[in-house]
Amino acid sequence: MPTSSALKELAEAPDRYTQLSADVERFADERVCILQGATWASVSDIRTNDVEALVADVQERVPAHKHAVWWFGPSSEPHNLDEQLKALGFGMPQDRAPVLHAMATETPPPESPGVDVRKVETFADYEIAMQVMWDSFETPEERRNAERPHMRASFEAQQKAGVPGTFIAYADGEPAGIGRSVYSPRGVFLIAGAVLPALRGRGVYRALVRARWDDAVTRGTPGLVTEAKPDTSYPILQRLGFEEVCVIRRLQDPR
Repeated sequence: MPTSSALKELAEAPDRYTQLSADVERFADERVCILQGATWASVSDIRTNDVEALVADVQERVPAHKHAVWWFGPSSEPHNLDEQLKALGFGMPQDRAPVLHAMATETPPPESPGVDVRKVETFADYEIAMQVMWDSFETPEERRNAERPHMRASFEAQQKAGVPGTFIAYADGEPAGIGRSVYSPRGVFLIAGAVLPALRGRGVYRALVRARWDDAVTRGTPGLVTEAKPDTSYPILQRLGFEEVCVIRRLQDPR
């Protein structure tokens, strides 16, 4: 079934359409969408005829200590945005992911028997989820230390707002993977999908995708979008029925 235009727009620029918890701030106008958390910022959906002026405006809004990454797809303007940002000193993101594939599906992904997926409801579960995420993504210790003081406030804000939803997958009773859902009236944006290295290849990632599909159906928004790394989640998601919407490029603020 062809992906709807609304879901495709969500896949390319999710930050403009998704619901936010109180610990995340959004600024959006006709030129750009900026999300900010305690230690990070995301800049996307960019349309400007003066890149240098927009960079100056964004840097005025985003404190220099935050990990700020710019995301831009085929709808971004100007067409040579990548070149202009690099000329201003922008470079490889810290997570070494300069290119992602925006993907979407409106078809139920397959189930994964034998993997138990639970939604995070307590702070103890949230701590487990964060540890699994950090270990799966091999997050540097300095980044973990920067995020730890904000964990309790982030958890409480997310629980109050009901977004994002955080899911933990268990294999043989042990925490094995994590996935998050960011909700929108158009569908659900999947983020932070990761599996511990020792437990990969056992259907954990697939189970996390299916659990979030079921959650989306329950919410009345049966559509999933995500942004996948070319050499890891992209081929898995293709096998699960996702179709590519576009390619997203990413550059990090030089500060």
